[in-house]
Amino acid sequence: MAYTVQGPSGEAAKAFGAYYTDATVAGFLVRWAVRAPSDTVLDPSFGGGVFLHAALRRLLQLGGNPRNQIFGIEIDPAVHVQTQKVLAEQGGICPSNLICSDFFEVSPGRIPAPTAVVGNPPFIRYQRFSGEGRARALAKAASEGVMLSRLSSSWAPFLVHSVALLSKGGRLGMVIPTELLHAAYARPLLEYLAGRFERITLVTFRERLFPHLSQDTLLLLAEGKGSRAPQFHLLDLAAPSDLEKLEPGRCQTQPIEAQELASGRTRAIEYLIPHNARALYQELSHSPLTTRLGALADVGIGYVTGNNLFFHLSPRQVAEWGIPPQYLKPAVRRARGLKGLRFSERDWQEALSTGEAGYLLHISSNEDLPDGLRRYLAHGQSQGVHQAYKCRVREPWYSVPQVYPPDAFLTYMSGNYPRLVANDARAVAPNSLHVLRLRSTQGRAGNLAGLWQTSLTRLSAEIEGHAMGGGMLKLEPGEAEKVVLAAPSLPPESLEALSQELDSLVRAGRIEAAQNLADEVVLVQGLRLTRAEIGLLRSATKALQERRYLR
Repeated sequence: MAYTVQGPSGEAAKAFGAYYTDATVAGFLVRWAVRAPSDTVLDPSFGGGVFLHAALRRLLQLGGNPRNQIFGIEIDPAVHVQTQKVLAEQGGICPSNLICSDFFEVSPGRIPAPTAVVGNPPFIRYQRFSGEGRARALAKAASEGVMLSRLSSSWAPFLVHSVALLSKGGRLGMVIPTELLHAAYARPLLEYLAGRFERITLVTFRERLFPHLSQDTLLLLAEGKGSRAPQFHLLDLAAPSDLEKLEPGRCQTQPIEAQELASGRTRAIEYLIPHNARALYQELSHSPLTTRLGALADVGIGYVTGNNLFFHLSPRQVAEWGIPPQYLKPAVRRARGLKGLRFSERDWQEALSTGEAGYLLHISSNEDLPDGLRRYLAHGQSQGVHQAYKCRVREPWYSVPQVYPPDAFLTYMSGNYPRLVANDARAVAPNSLHVLRLRSTQGRAGNLAGLWQTSLTRLSAEIEGHAMGGGMLKLEPGEAEKVVLAAPSLPPESLEALSQELDSLVRAGRIEAAQNLADEVVLVQGLRLTRAEIGLLRSATKALQERRYLR
């Protein structure tokens, strides 16, 4: 008999971060966490009751007393009433053990400390995670010594509070976003977990646990609360269905030094490629013949207008409103407007004709403005542009800050691989692109774009970035600055000639030929790599690309 009920959907699901878990996944986590007839179980956000139902069956199999050994907390009153009724009437669970409350208002002592905590914490992104609830959640995490940043999503403090309620020696099995492994804000969590548990296993999947969501997830298995784990253990499975035949404790896992992972010096994704490719990559990333992008350039986001349609004008709009050229800057609006490795004035003109480029309205001060410009600003106010958040918090509302022509652009959402393009046109760009400023006045952005084409850098981008829905690769500015580039002892003139040739190949659509040439000149001649080693880098890149394409 199924005891679970249907949960909220749409905006209600987003508000509560409620995305219910498949019964196979819930059953596996409960089987792993509940091992003795005397175990007590807590699901801190029980929703439709899939974990509690699995716990009920597990305890009955072990000869326990589910009525008094199962506990749950749920914040949504309507869902709580439904699930409590079904589990009490059909499952025999004590109704008073199923509490309707904000989890962060439940302190140790209100319920007996469980030996097992299982569940799927609510996932509310930081943009929606606000107000008193957020303050309460972050305060709970801080009381455990975990200082979370303002970018933290709701699951992070939820995980900390779950650990706090767990009894000594207890086990925690949860569905957690893969942000745990790549987000900078999650590093304190990794350190916290390593300091609280004897053994931690992270189960990843090549297929998504939630195919209909853009959020990627993993399973966190932490056992032996009260001890310290020197390593994390990584287990990668093809699909959630593989959990049904998995025997916990008898699986081949990849050990990762806890401090290396928690500090960000090592990325867990490195352990999803073959050992020989990983060893080569790690050797190269620490070689004096390589560097990181952040050592050569500062990576940031483009300017934020508050309303791109209003602040970006076409040539026709400029003429219609009579806006003088001193209030306009050439802008490339989207990655599709970038051509080759060097974005030229001619490229900008072509992008202008397709709408991928335009003019940014740039008024640096509250000066006496010409009539045409005043009319355009009045038109914007009539459309409510000045009420947009980014507009109303600046003075004057129409003055877009942080506008400068960068040395290069970098795509931050990429299907195949991220593109780094020198900005020969001296155009500006919004936050749909990352912008680079070279740290040295002697640097050449075109040469940097050439070095970006190697197989080493493509693999590094896959490792330092993270997969998103639709198979896209996302590179945050901090992640981009960690991407490894070759730094061969080649004269700038040679790199310039290489960059020009690579630009021609890329413009002709000969992407593989460009990669071959970059590898030959930069990696073979410059770093003395063998072609077999380059083959390792390429096969590892392909494996990671194919993995994210499944998403």
